[in-house]
Amino acid sequence: MTSSLEKERVRSHREAQLEELRFTLHLLRQSPLVIFGIVLIVVTVAAGVFAPFIAPYGPEERQWAKSLQPPSLEHFFGTDETGGDIFSRVLWAIRIDLGLALAIVVGSLVVEILIGCVAGYFGGKVDEALMRVTDVFLAFPSLILAMAVAAALGRNLYNLALSLVVTGWAGGARLVRGVILSEREKLYVEAARAVGAARGRIMFRHVLPKNNVPACPA
Repeated sequence: MTSSLEKERVRSHREAQLEELRFTLHLLRQSPLVIFGIVLIVVTVAAGVFAPFIAPYGPEERQWAKSLQPPSLEHFFGTDETGGDIFSRVLWAIRIDLGLALAIVVGSLVVEILIGCVAGYFGGKVDEALMRVTDVFLAFPSLILAMAVAAALGRNLYNLALSLVVTGWAGGARLVRGVILSEREKLYVEAARAVGAARGRIMFRHVLPKNNVPACPA
C-alpha cells in the first residue's frame, strides 16, 4: 500500500513538472525578445567554447605589416595597432570571460552555502560571529572592496576571480542561513537527528536538497 502511494506521489510530481515545463515553453513562444536573448546567449557561449576551432588566428598572433586595417574578408573586425586580428581576439576573450565568470559563481556559491549552513544550523555564538563578519563585508561597496583585494593580491585573472569570490558571498550566505533557520526544527530534521545522522549529512543531504539549494555532497 505504501509503495503504491509513493509511486502515485512520484507520478503526480512528474506530471506537475511537465505541466510547468509546457507552460514555460508557451510563455517563451509569446515573447520573441526572450527567444532572441536565449539564442544570443547560446551563440556567445558556443563562440567561447569553440574559440580554438573557429578563431582564424591565435590570441597572441601578430602581423605588424597589417596593423590598423579596416574590416575585410580576411579580418572581419579589422586589426589592432599591433596587427592582431580583432575578431579572433574577441572570440578568445569570450572564452576567458566565461571561464572566469563560472569560477566566480561556483566559488561564491560554495562559500555562501558553507557559511550560511554553519551559521543557521549551529546558531548561538557561531551564528553571531559569522553574521558579524558577513555584516562587515556587506558594509562596504562590493566593487570597491573587490578592487582593493585585487590590488593587494596583484594584477592577474586568478587574483581577480579570488577577489570577486571574497566579496560576493555575503548576501547569499544570509539567504542560506534564513533557509536553514526555518528548516532545522522541522520534523524531518528531528527524525534524522533521532536516527543518529551527522550534522553535515542532515544539512547537505536533507535540508539543502529539499529547498532546491545546490550543494556539494556531504
